[in-house]
Amino acid sequence: MFDLNEFTNRDVVFIGSGREWISFEKFITTHAEVKSVKSIFISDDNRNDMNDMLRNLDFTTSIIVKTAGYPGNLVPAPYTTPTKVFFECVKQLGSKVIGVTGTKGKTTTSSLIYHMLKAANKPAVLAGNIGIPMLDTLETATRETIFVLELSSYQLSELEHCPDIAVITNLYRDHIDYHGSLESYWEAKRNIMRCMDSAGKVVFDPKNEAILHWLAESDAEQLAINNEEHVDMTQSDLIGDHNRTNYLLARTAAQAVGVDKFTCQQALKSFKPIKHRLQPVRTVRGVSYIDDAIASQPEAAIAGITACVREIGPVGCVMLGGSDRDYDFSELVKLISTLMIPKLVLFPDTGTKIKELLPENYSPELYETADMTSAVQWAAENVPSGSVCLLSTASPSYSVWKDFEEKGDLFQEAVMSLSN
Repeated sequence: MFDLNEFTNRDVVFIGSGREWISFEKFITTHAEVKSVKSIFISDDNRNDMNDMLRNLDFTTSIIVKTAGYPGNLVPAPYTTPTKVFFECVKQLGSKVIGVTGTKGKTTTSSLIYHMLKAANKPAVLAGNIGIPMLDTLETATRETIFVLELSSYQLSELEHCPDIAVITNLYRDHIDYHGSLESYWEAKRNIMRCMDSAGKVVFDPKNEAILHWLAESDAEQLAINNEEHVDMTQSDLIGDHNRTNYLLARTAAQAVGVDKFTCQQALKSFKPIKHRLQPVRTVRGVSYIDDAIASQPEAAIAGITACVREIGPVGCVMLGGSDRDYDFSELVKLISTLMIPKLVLFPDTGTKIKELLPENYSPELYETADMTSAVQWAAENVPSGSVCLLSTASPSYSVWKDFEEKGDLFQEAVMSLSN
């Protein structure tokens, strides 16, 4: 079905494991005449031996494929990626791709676009960083298929083919440990539109100044949202100004492939929030527990707190802290101190940094822990009735939890275990 001549009669070495490896192995053995395919896992303990092995491969008979999560600058030889293979196959199909990237809002915006397209009976599929391997979606795809892809900076860093429509939600500081610098991180994001010609379209929020600079050097069509536009969110389960922006971005992208405005608005009403994204869990003894475990940057936590205050009620407790990626917490601390949020749960490692930034005129009751169950139990005993207890840590999860899903699941389990 696909022309994958670069893999023909080659020994394929895949750097990585997990879902992406399983997907790639199935796809490449089905659609290419490879000689062999195997995966290797490179760790700090075996890095030198693995790199020596990779350098010594005969590249007339071998090809390296790298998972998105492994930095390309650590691979000592030429390689390709599943993302690049996917885009090459889509090019052969002639299908349309809507790619969504940004520091925050990717998943909600991608899911909204997909929901709008399905509401309009468009042959859409949703894949990418959202947890669905892109290559899996090619099995039943046709020229009419519209792919909606959530694209991380990891996936974009080596991309050489652009989507037909690029949606850029926002740009904040993140993933410096992977990319090496903020500039490199943003440049990876820029790959979503870098190779576009005049047929390409870029959907964006004009408040993002960096994107305006990128567009000044691009021939792509510019589709800016109007941030002043009123959107009736009263019948939607989504809350917060950031989700209003996500809706406007999604609607603009959907309209670019022929979905009308009314259908988009109706789709907003039936859309269900993504798990761990300002997700109401339960109200116990007057306290509303909200799971915003995905909020792994200060800006995301600010948006979550603001949304809760405006849409639900006063915030009585915020659970903060996680892995230290050298974020600036000053604006977050300014907000929580201005609101005089009475209780804070602080997780390692950045909980300590946040604590040190608290001003002298703001003295919330603090609970420092690495255990989610005890954090929720403390909140149940201390948070004022009639307020919100918000899990919105403003930091990545990895100092305590495997990922944000585990963090959010533990929070929900602990909340559901509370007695009335």
